[in-house]
Amino acid sequence: MPPVPPVPPVTVDTNWMYNDVRTVVIENEKLRVIVMPDLGAKIWQITFKPRGKDFLWQHPRIKPRKVGLHTNYDDHFFGGWDELYPNDMAESINEEMLPDHGEIWTLQWQYAIERADDEAVTLHMWVETPITASRLSKRITLRAGESKLRFQHTITNLGRRPQPYLWKLHAAMAADEHSRIDLPARNMMVEGFGSPRTGRTNFTYEWPFAEDDQGGKHDMRQALSSESGVSEFQYATDMKAGWCALTHTLEGIGFGLSYDNEVLPSCWLFASYGGWRELQTVVLEPCTGYPVGLQDGIDRGTHRILEPRETVSCSIVASIYEGLSAVDNIDADGDVTGTAFVPSLGN
Repeated sequence: MPPVPPVPPVTVDTNWMYNDVRTVVIENEKLRVIVMPDLGAKIWQITFKPRGKDFLWQHPRIKPRKVGLHTNYDDHFFGGWDELYPNDMAESINEEMLPDHGEIWTLQWQYAIERADDEAVTLHMWVETPITASRLSKRITLRAGESKLRFQHTITNLGRRPQPYLWKLHAAMAADEHSRIDLPARNMMVEGFGSPRTGRTNFTYEWPFAEDDQGGKHDMRQALSSESGVSEFQYATDMKAGWCALTHTLEGIGFGLSYDNEVLPSCWLFASYGGWRELQTVVLEPCTGYPVGLQDGIDRGTHRILEPRETVSCSIVASIYEGLSAVDNIDADGDVTGTAFVPSLGN
């Protein structure tokens, strides 16, 4: 028999369908990544293979399927890692009604596999939007031996008039009361949503400690249990650097994002600790601006405008790290530093 050729250190499989959704699987010896080009280029799963650990949250009661352009997002929040452009809440901009959570999360993206050798695979996905005449491109690269995903994003205004926009990552993370959120924020704004642990909404505070009405302090880095019934929506209005992380402190393992803080100067945090639809997740959302309303942000000068034929680009690294219980920094190459993990008895 002829010799069996060795398996390359990075593989890609495009022969999968899930509920009629095209699915691409990329993996090396450390990571297995599942991407759904037909559903807004959603990253459905990131698994750290040495521990069998999945990092992205998935809705326990609904499963991914193709949806229409103006679909309500909350009722189809399947989980995983989405992107939003050019808006969040549904609103009329330039006399056009923009869909809930933007145009791109429902669209079918085109894709191609780019490979120069066996040491890396790039999944290139792109789409052109039906309302705003924009073109978005996303390249995801997995290299041999790395527990990192490397992204290169571009957004181009193909139209003849300026396009107000926000662009936001929307990575829904699995979390419990032993999870910790770290980001280099100075100030946070709590939106008028849900039932936050402070018992109040529509206020600002200096990260990470927020006060309640009785003067008690709450460490907002600490995720809560699903029994708490808390739901919170907030965003950083001032970041020292471009990164955010969620660490599973009982296991000493976590997920972090590093990115260009000039392109993504804000980071939104949505958290449901059993308080919104009985769900338990923390969503990390680096964004080009704030608040949730696009027109509101344009009026404030906190959201941006993409001029005709202008392109904005951003590099992002998603890292899986071990041996830490808290994060102090993630550099531009996705290397994570912080407080060393010390296993407790029984771990």
